Amino acid sequence: MATDPVCFMIVDEENNPFVSTYKGTDYYFCCNYCKKQFDADPKRYSRILADVNVDLTGC
Repeated sequence: MATDPVCFMIVDEENNPFVSTYKGTDYYFCCNYCKKQFDADPKRYSRILADVNVDLTGC
């Protein structure tokens, strides 16, 4: 599972058509809109995701 760096939705990486690579890291998105937002300013969104700590242990 991955976190969409634009809307913070949890997405499945497997068979996901909405993916971008920035500085050697793959980023996964819930939809094409979020992917386009990221592609327009990847530095902004990749930095935000690094600060987000999602804990899925309680799910």
